[in-house]
Amino acid sequence: MSSDVLDKAISSLGIAILIVNEEMEIERANRAARRLFSRRVRGHTLHKATDSSKLEKAAGRALLEGKGQRLEIRIGQGRKQFLRANVVPLSSDSGKKSRRVLISFEDVTQMHRVTKMRSDFVANVSHELRSPLTSLYGFIETLRNNPEIAEEDRDRFLDLMENEAQRMVRLIDELLTLSILQAETELDLNGTVDMSALVGQVIESLAPLAHREQTNVVLQHPEHPVLVRGKHDKLTQVFHNLIENAILYGRRESDVWVSMKPDPVAADMINILVRDSGEGIAPKHLSRLTERFYRVDKGRSRSKGGTGLGLSIVKHILIQHGGELRVESTLGVGSTFAVVLPLAGASKEI
Repeated sequence: MSSDVLDKAISSLGIAILIVNEEMEIERANRAARRLFSRRVRGHTLHKATDSSKLEKAAGRALLEGKGQRLEIRIGQGRKQFLRANVVPLSSDSGKKSRRVLISFEDVTQMHRVTKMRSDFVANVSHELRSPLTSLYGFIETLRNNPEIAEEDRDRFLDLMENEAQRMVRLIDELLTLSILQAETELDLNGTVDMSALVGQVIESLAPLAHREQTNVVLQHPEHPVLVRGKHDKLTQVFHNLIENAILYGRRESDVWVSMKPDPVAADMINILVRDSGEGIAPKHLSRLTERFYRVDKGRSRSKGGTGLGLSIVKHILIQHGGELRVESTLGVGSTFAVVLPLAGASKEI
């Protein structure tokens, strides 16, 4: 194959291609390869261009033995990038060893990220389930080995066991919810939801919790309906989670305020604010609050029955509805969680 034909052939390919000679110098590199390695690679050694001694050894073996090889390499100094390299000796004159190799590259970085996310997710779920299970086994063993245990101690253990069991059930329920949300590719948003009525219903359902925590939930909303397009059950889940959190993590004998106002930037959006007077959240945590299993205070979250999945569920539901979650917080003062949603046509002026 002539040099011109070879150049045209590799230039037409969308994948990155390098051709390397016996001195491990790069003779040819197509446009995709030059973009991938972000430098002028032609004339450089393979090791200098890719920073991979493993790839250089594979190319050397291909030249020496005439056999191809597939391998994975990692490039980049900051954010690492994973590549699957296919090293193939180019055909040569009969009876002679190959003098050049062709190396093609496939970017598998996203595949690695997904694999790591899946691994981390399984590890987190295992940890979250193991903790209450260990407690349950401990209580069962104590009750079994102490048949004459005082009635008040037995009742206390049973209450603790019930709490741990409820936390596992809640964790499993929220894992299933999150799995369903992530699997849904499209959501029918033809329905209209009155947010004033919905939030009022959520507050009413949480009245026993608010009473227990000695917290007063105050709803401020316009007299007329505030309509958004969406699913009533999913938006109920959003505000149940946010208002419940505000009650649980706010100060006892304090107020939680829920209010509605137009978005200051987009006239066709509504902001629904849930504000507490709790301890507040340090700035370093704010950007990570919606990550699965991320907690600001793990011990306190578990003691309140939290799973670390609630805000991740909130985020996914709001994305489905074309909205977003904004968080502002001041240490020692409290936090405000703002749900931003697009208004339905009939409520574009509030």
